[in-house]
Amino acid sequence: MSVGCEGLLRSAHGRRRGKTDGLRFPLPRAVPGHLGSAGERAERARLAAGLQKVPLRPPWAGYVHVHVKMDLVYGLVWLLTVLLEGISGQGVYAPPTVRIVHSGLACNIEEERYSERVYTIREGETLELTCLVTGHPRPQIRWTKTAGSASDRFQDSSVFNETLRITNIQRHQGGRYYCKAENGLGSPAIKSIRVDVYYLDDPVVTVHQSIGEAKEQFYYERTVFLRCVANSNPPVRYSWRRGQEVLLQGSDKGVEIYEPFFTQGETKILKLKNLRPQDYANYSCIASVRNVCNIPDKMVSFRLSNKTASPSIKLLVDDPIVVNPGEAITLVCVTTGGEPVPSLTWVRSFGTLPEKTVLNGGTLTIPAITSEDAGTYSCIANNNVGNPAKKSTNIIVRVPPNLTVPQEKSPLVTREGDTIELQCQVTGKPKPIILWSRADKEVAMPDGSMQMESYDGTLRIVNVSREMSGMYRCQTSQYNGFNVKPREALVQLIVQYPPAVEPAFLEIRQGQDRSVTMSCRVLRAYPIRVLTYEWRLGNKLLRMGQFDSQEYTEYPVKSLSNENYGVYNCSIINEAGAGRCSFLVTGKAYAPEFYYDTYNPVWQNRHRVYSYSLQWTQMNPDAVDRIVAYRLGIRQAGQQRWWEQEIKINGNIQKGELITYNLTELIKPEAYEVRLTPLTKFGEGDSTIRVIKYSAPVNPHLREFHCGFEDGNICLFTQDDTDNFDWTKQSTATRNTKYTPNTGPNADRSGSKEGFYMYIETSRPRLEGEKARLLSPVFSIAPKNPYGPTNTAYCFSFFYHMYGQHIGVLNVYLRLKGQTTIENPLWSSSGNKGQRWNEAHVNIYPITSFQLIFEGIRGPGIEGDIAIDDVSIAEGECAKQDLTTKNSVDGAVGILVHIWLFPVIVLISILSPRR
Repeated sequence: MSVGCEGLLRSAHGRRRGKTDGLRFPLPRAVPGHLGSAGERAERARLAAGLQKVPLRPPWAGYVHVHVKMDLVYGLVWLLTVLLEGISGQGVYAPPTVRIVHSGLACNIEEERYSERVYTIREGETLELTCLVTGHPRPQIRWTKTAGSASDRFQDSSVFNETLRITNIQRHQGGRYYCKAENGLGSPAIKSIRVDVYYLDDPVVTVHQSIGEAKEQFYYERTVFLRCVANSNPPVRYSWRRGQEVLLQGSDKGVEIYEPFFTQGETKILKLKNLRPQDYANYSCIASVRNVCNIPDKMVSFRLSNKTASPSIKLLVDDPIVVNPGEAITLVCVTTGGEPVPSLTWVRSFGTLPEKTVLNGGTLTIPAITSEDAGTYSCIANNNVGNPAKKSTNIIVRVPPNLTVPQEKSPLVTREGDTIELQCQVTGKPKPIILWSRADKEVAMPDGSMQMESYDGTLRIVNVSREMSGMYRCQTSQYNGFNVKPREALVQLIVQYPPAVEPAFLEIRQGQDRSVTMSCRVLRAYPIRVLTYEWRLGNKLLRMGQFDSQEYTEYPVKSLSNENYGVYNCSIINEAGAGRCSFLVTGKAYAPEFYYDTYNPVWQNRHRVYSYSLQWTQMNPDAVDRIVAYRLGIRQAGQQRWWEQEIKINGNIQKGELITYNLTELIKPEAYEVRLTPLTKFGEGDSTIRVIKYSAPVNPHLREFHCGFEDGNICLFTQDDTDNFDWTKQSTATRNTKYTPNTGPNADRSGSKEGFYMYIETSRPRLEGEKARLLSPVFSIAPKNPYGPTNTAYCFSFFYHMYGQHIGVLNVYLRLKGQTTIENPLWSSSGNKGQRWNEAHVNIYPITSFQLIFEGIRGPGIEGDIAIDDVSIAEGECAKQDLTTKNSVDGAVGILVHIWLFPVIVLISILSPRR
C-alpha cells in the first residue's frame, strides 16, 4: 500500500494505520524491485499496459478480516481504501522515457533542424553524449549508429551505458546516433542526434597545361590550369594570390577563375591564358571554411616558371624479373624530367609492400625474397604537374615445377564420339608449358602431330574415336629457371564403343518355300566382356542370348512364306551401345534391264506416227519365283497419266535372254517414258523406267526429219566452231529468273511452257554484229535415177521468233557436200516481228548430201533474242497453200522467190502464221 493511501486511511478514521475497532489489518508495503507473486505481477502488468477493465482484487485482501458488525460508514471507507491502494500500486511500474544531453567541445547545437538535433564538433575533439532515461524497472540503455560499413561502427559493437564517449573523433565517425531504452513495458523509447564532424585538410595544387595552335594567327597558345582541391566540412572557399596580389575574376584579362560544374563548388581553377612573362610567379591558394569551429584557413603555394614540367621516370630493371627464392632484389627508379623535382614512391599492385622492404628514394630493396613477395611493383613520380608518371615491373619468384594427375582423372573412361579432357595439374613459377604425347611414341596425337602443347595442363579431345584409347604422357617443358629434370605423368584413356558388326545391310531375295540363313558377325567392340544379341522381325522379338566364345550369331528360316518376309535386325549390345545387322528378306523379282544397243530401233509406219522395238533382259531370273508377266506402263513425256497393260511370259526366263516387245502408234516427234515391272506369285518386283525418243533416220536415205529440240542431243545439231558464240537450248520453265524482259519467246512453238527451243542470248558480253551458227546433221538424198536426171524435191520448214527492239538478222544457208563445200544463202529476215512465232517454208532441190545452217546475228542492244523451233524436212515439195504471195491477215507479205543455182534450185517462201 502506498503512503498516500495510508494517509488517507488515517485521516478518515483518526486512528493508527492498520487498526479499526480494535482489529489490526496487516497492509503490506511495496518492496522496491519485488513485484509480488506471479499473479500479482500479471495483474500489475495488465495495469501498466492499460488492459484493466474490471476492478482488481487487492493482493492483501486475504489478510483483511472484515468484522461482521462493521457499520456502513466504515465499510465505505474500507472500500475506498482498497481502491486507492490498487491505484497506487500501479504507479510503481513506468515505461521508459529518454532524452539526450551533450557535453564536451561542441561547435554548435541546432535544435530540431528538420525534426532532428544536430551536434557539430571539430575533428580530433572528444564527443560525449549522455542518454537520460526514466522508468521502472530501470530501463536498459543501448547506443547505436546509422547503417554503414564495418569500419564506421564505434567500438565495433553497441554501447550499453548512459554515456557515449569518443575521443579524437574522426570524420568518418560522423552520422546519426541513437539512444534506445527499454524495460519490457510498452514500446522502447528512442531518441537520436546527428553528429557533424568539421574539418579542413591542407589544399593541394595541381598544374596542367595545354598547347594548341590558333588557326587564324601565327603563334601558339599555351594555357596553364592551376587546380586547387581541399577536403573539408563544411564546403571550402578558395582564393588565389599571385605573390601578394589577390586575383579576382575580371581583374586581369589573362586570368580566369572558375568552378567546374561537376566539382559542386569544391574545386577552384585558376586559368592562365596564353602565358605572359608576369605569369611566371609564385601562386598561393587559400582554403577557408570561414573559421567554423575555430578552424583556421590553410594555404599552399606553387612556383610557376618556364621550366615547369610534368614528371618522367625510368626503371633501371628488366621486366619481368625472374629470381630464385632467398635472393635479394633491388629495383631502381630514377627521374628523367619534371619541375619541381618529383617525389618517388613505390606501390604494389595487390596488397602492401613487404614489411622487410627497404626504401631509399627511388631505390627499393627486398632482401631474401619469397614467393609471397612476387607481384607487380610500380614506381610513381608526382610533382603535382600534369599526371603522375608510372612505371611497373613484374617480379616472378621461381617455384620448382610439380606435376600430378588428379586421382579421379586416370583412368578416364569415355564413349566414342564424346568430348574428353585429360588433366595434369602443374605448379611452379614461371608456370611451365605441358607437353602431351602418346606413351607409345610411334602413335600420333589426335590432331595428327606427335606432340601437343597445353598451357593449363588440359588436353581436350573432341569426337573421341576408338583409335585414341591408350596411355598419354604429360611432361613439363625442360626449363623454367631450375636445372631440374622434367616432371612427367601418365593418363590412361579408355574409349568404349558399340560393337562393329557386318553386314550392316544385306538384301536377300528368295522364292517361297525355300530356306535362308542370316549371320551377324562381331568385328570389334569395347568392352567385350558382356555381349548380348537380339533377333527381331520388325518389332517382334525372335531370339535373344549372350555370346560365349563365338564371334557371330545366326538365325535360320527353313521355309519362307509371306509371314517370313520383311526386315530382320540383329542387335549386338555392350555397355557403350549396340551394333546392328539388317537383312531385307523379300520374294520380289529383280528389276529388268533395258537393252540399249539395238541399232536404230525407230522405224516409220505412217506420216504422223512411229514405232519402237523395246528390248530387255531379266536380272537374276532364278533368284525368286518364276516371272509370269510384266506390267508395261507408258506415258507421254511431261504427262501425269500412265497407260498400263500386261505382257504375258510363257515358261522360264533364262539368264541373259533378250525379250522384245514392239511399241506402236507413238506420235511423232514426242518422247515417252516406259516402265516395266516383273510379276511373280509373290507380287510386284522392282520396276525399271527408261525414256524413248523419236530420232529421224539420217542414212541411208532421207525420208522425213523433224526436230523440236526436246531430246538431249538436239537432233544431232552442232555448234559451228568458227562463230563468236553459241545457240542455247531453253524452255520457259527453265529460263533464268533474271532474263532480259521484252525480248525472246514466252513459250515454245506449241505454246508449252515446258517445251524447248533454241535461241541466241544477246545480253552482255555479246557485241553488235557477233554471230552464232547452228549446223544441222548431214542429210543424204535418194540415189540417182539411171534413166535420166530427176531432182528430188524437199520441203524445208521451221518456226522462228524475232521479238525485241534490238533484233538483228536471222539467216539460213544451204551447205552442199562435194569436192568443194558450197554455202548458199537460202533465207533471211531482220527486225522486230512481234511477240509471236512465225513459220517459214522453203523448197530445196539438192543433188548431193547437204546441211542447213541457222545463223543469228546480234543487233544493237540486249533486247535482240532470236529463237527457232520445230525444224522439218519432208520429201516432196511444200503444199501450195503454204506458198502464197497474198497478204496474210496480220499484214505480212508472202514472197515467192525462184532462185536457180546450179546444182540446186531454191524456192523461198516467207509466211506469217496462219490464223
